[in-house]
Amino acid sequence: MMLIGLSDILDGYFARKRKEVTNLGRYLDPVADKLVMIVSCIILSSDRIWPEPRFPIWVPTVIVGRDLFLVFGTIVLLLITGRMDYQPTMLGKSATALQIIAIMSVLMGNHIPLPVLITIWRMAVILTFISGLLYTYKGVKRL
Repeated sequence: MMLIGLSDILDGYFARKRKEVTNLGRYLDPVADKLVMIVSCIILSSDRIWPEPRFPIWVPTVIVGRDLFLVFGTIVLLLITGRMDYQPTMLGKSATALQIIAIMSVLMGNHIPLPVLITIWRMAVILTFISGLLYTYKGVKRL
């Protein structure tokens, strides 16, 4: 996960520095980020794949649910308005940061006490849910 995140940061940095940012890249980069997040959450909640500690089902449900809802909403906005000019909010970026911290906390396994893990997971879920509400409000407002 750390290597994926680092490669994403470096890719974005070099694309901007070399002025190689494309419209396609602006769409594909967030999609790739969401796919990594969704797959990580699903894998780290599966008792068939990942040992304890792992995400309780409510963590990936909220994270994946919000992301799928936002993708659906973005497609609807694109079809109705013909535009897809959204900007990430600071709240959305904070939610993503907490999701990454939550994923990293599971990957670190038993090195973090369970009460701390649960607190991180709850914070990530709450911020993810609230950011989903904010993005929904902004999307409805655009319509």
